[in-house]
Amino acid sequence: MTKKISRVVLTPGQVIKELRTKKEWTQAVLADITGMAVSNISNIESGRSRLGEDRAILLAEAFGVRPEFILFPNGFERSDLEPKLRSIRQKLKIIGRAS
Repeated sequence: MTKKISRVVLTPGQVIKELRTKKEWTQAVLADITGMAVSNISNIESGRSRLGEDRAILLAEAFGVRPEFILFPNGFERSDLEPKLRSIRQKLKIIGRAS
């Protein structure tokens, strides 16, 4: 029997909140540093707003990390996309044979 390892899946907002609290910054401090509105930071941290790449770059600079660390906290592995990825791979194989 194989033991399934559970993995914590983080959202970009959770990563931002964790980085912010480790630095002991309030949302207002982070807003002042990045030029973003406090409400934007609050909405991103709570998951009410998606994090775009522009804001990810600003936040990453403030925290001293790469934007990928914030945008893809779980790496690039996405089991929910696997069926679509398999379909793309199959189509690419077919196209590769035809060309």
